[in-house]
Amino acid sequence: MSKIFTFLTALLLFATFATAETTTVAPVEASAVTPAADSLDSAATTSIQELKKKHAVWIKLEGDVEPSMYDFCARAIDDALKEKPDYIVFEINTFGGRLDAAFDLVDTIMAVKGPETIALVKKKAISAGSLIALACKKLYMLEATTIGDCAPIVQGGDGTPQIVGEKIQSPLRAKFRNLAQRNGYPELLSSAFVTPELEVLELTAKLDKGKKSERDTTLIIESKKFAVLDSTEKAFWGAPKILVKEGELLTMTDKEAEELGFSKGTFKDRNEFETILAIESRSEVETTLGEDIASAIAAISGILLILGFGALYIEFKTPGFGLFGVIGLILIGIVFLGQFAPQLDGYIPAILLVAGVVLFLVEIFVMPGTFLFGIGGIICMILALALSFSPEEMPEYIPETVENTFDATPWLFGLFYMLACAAIALVFPIAASKYLIPLLPEGWTPMLKTDLETAASPTEAVQEIAVGATGVAKTFLRPVGQASFTMPDGSTKLFDVQTHGEIIEADTSIKVESVQEGHIWVTREIN
Repeated sequence: MSKIFTFLTALLLFATFATAETTTVAPVEASAVTPAADSLDSAATTSIQELKKKHAVWIKLEGDVEPSMYDFCARAIDDALKEKPDYIVFEINTFGGRLDAAFDLVDTIMAVKGPETIALVKKKAISAGSLIALACKKLYMLEATTIGDCAPIVQGGDGTPQIVGEKIQSPLRAKFRNLAQRNGYPELLSSAFVTPELEVLELTAKLDKGKKSERDTTLIIESKKFAVLDSTEKAFWGAPKILVKEGELLTMTDKEAEELGFSKGTFKDRNEFETILAIESRSEVETTLGEDIASAIAAISGILLILGFGALYIEFKTPGFGLFGVIGLILIGIVFLGQFAPQLDGYIPAILLVAGVVLFLVEIFVMPGTFLFGIGGIICMILALALSFSPEEMPEYIPETVENTFDATPWLFGLFYMLACAAIALVFPIAASKYLIPLLPEGWTPMLKTDLETAASPTEAVQEIAVGATGVAKTFLRPVGQASFTMPDGSTKLFDVQTHGEIIEADTSIKVESVQEGHIWVTREIN
């Protein structure tokens, strides 16, 4: 009997310990999880995530925050949603940019339904970049990265940057509060991104004497509110820790962002990030040619505008309309038309071809002899030809190379294709003018049939003009044109003349400076 009693007692004790062990490892409510238990480095979290592999779509947001970045991001999100991913990861590396474009980006990201939006700071998310990062539901950062400092800045009258007033700060601060409330970021510290007048303190009350423990209570508070506490409350909280000094803006490293509750984790590289989040499959939305052009133009738009308006100013200071006016209009037109490059992506080769033809016509009929527009036309045509070639459209007989190695064959084929087209474009007009056009009936050919035996060389013709002779410009000299001179026998003859870069209007008196190698160099005659 005693043996039976002993056996039953042992069985009861075993059951008790087994029940206690099961209770210990049971899942804990999400609200009760401490920051340490919520860490992505814990084995329990990793094992749970590995039960279901995830698919992520990566969208890179690099460079200045401009309307072109918003256009790309909006398109990229639409493309990403078609794949029905678990995550949409925005890889951020920017110093900021335009506030209107940032607001559009934030609204677009916040409107995403379904997949979890994640911001991964690659190097920096400064100014508008921090606003975009907090628009995502979760924020992660790579090592040695920074985030923060989103005060709106304008250029002062003396050229120095100045923080704008409350009229702009107030809606921006409200936007940060909205993002913090929506995605669970510290609300008061989020306002410190924008407001330099805001000083933020951290108060810690130690419920257990000595070292920091889990029972310690922490409070984030404005310094103004701490100043009005009575002595008993100040004694309870002890000496405050300054998180953000007055006159400064909140800017955090990856470690500080994690400690203050913004970042959910810090990783060495992208591979570690994907491993921890159990991302098994991934894709990346690439920028289109039009988006790349729009981004490149946006990066140098300030320089283009300065040069463009400078050229127009010079044009206004000179008589007539010439080279500087055309250059100014082209530069300013590039800046404004660059904003529509993403929408015109499929038509860019055709646009470049038309631009090349227009530049050639300007060189021939408007400003002959400058060579600038002719060279520009050639460059536009070559670019149009290059962009119209696609390596994917190569013939099937071209062998495939080994996987994971660079395949230069498509580009060599493309180079051969362009050179062949250029050779045909060069040879065909020459052959046609020599062999085909002369066969046309009289009056149908565009070529002159003047007998070359009676033709005089330019060198012989200009010998009739002496240095110091005066005449009248019959066309604009930009710097090449035509002018009439009175000959010794009283007759008037037209000659091709050119200036040393000076633009001379028609019907202006000119004077011959020199005659060299068949060229007549002239200048404006000063009475």
